[in-house]
Amino acid sequence: MVATARFVNDYVDYLEFQKSFSGNTITAYIKDLEQYFSFQELELGDKSPLASNTATIRSWLVSLMEENLKTTSINRKLSTLKSFFKYLRMMELVEINPAKPVRNLKLPQKIPVYLRVKESNRLFDDLSEAEDDDLLKSSVVLLLYHTGIRRMELIELKLTNVDLKKGQIKVYGKGKKERIVPIGLEVVRVLERYKRIRLSIESESDTLFILPNGKPLYPKWVYNCVNTTISKYSKVEKKSPHVLRHSFATHLLQNGAEIASIKELLGHASLASTQIYAQSDIAHLKKVHKLHPKS
Repeated sequence: MVATARFVNDYVDYLEFQKSFSGNTITAYIKDLEQYFSFQELELGDKSPLASNTATIRSWLVSLMEENLKTTSINRKLSTLKSFFKYLRMMELVEINPAKPVRNLKLPQKIPVYLRVKESNRLFDDLSEAEDDDLLKSSVVLLLYHTGIRRMELIELKLTNVDLKKGQIKVYGKGKKERIVPIGLEVVRVLERYKRIRLSIESESDTLFILPNGKPLYPKWVYNCVNTTISKYSKVEKKSPHVLRHSFATHLLQNGAEIASIKELLGHASLASTQIYAQSDIAHLKKVHKLHPKS
């Protein structure tokens, strides 16, 4: 029992001082470890990590499933164990990582939430005719939907990376990977109007989008902006900036775009990440097919 506490305390120090994990993350890790070793003690009569084995870890996961714990939560707990035993291996305190052979539970594939074409058309038409006072919000929503860029990519988009003459923007995605995304004429016209207002505001920021006080946008502002706007046009359950990204990709696919091209526009590292939109399109086709009198 003492040995277990010592192992866990040393691991916590490692997470805090070597890995710079947040306090909330460390607390969650500690809770996961305490939960597992309590289970192990009931199963084996021993809480020591030295007594841990793969079969007991699998039994623990089964017990969590029987408690109807979410798959994502179970996988997170397994990840905690893998990380903990990996640390013990690194410190040569155990000979093997008993959690390593245990595979994550398969997550149910979720079909992305997206706007219907009629909804997005109304949104697009209305925002394209926005008054000057609403140009910031309209430009943000239009660009998110029309390009599929991520929220942080929009927030960090620099003035120098927006070429309205060529109708394109340069975006830096995950891992600072650069990609060029085209923008259509109607969005260009809105951005031209917004840019004139943007350049009249004193600001130390070099980003395209800034608040009226000259400060850059922040994630919560963008979320609220999108949430409020989508609420006017759609009853979809989720109304986040990512819904506009999903809508962008799904509508492209429904209109015949190749999935490999959509991958490049979205900035996905692999085609596997983009395949989910093919599932979304199939779901849409099945729904339409049900309207057939012989379906």
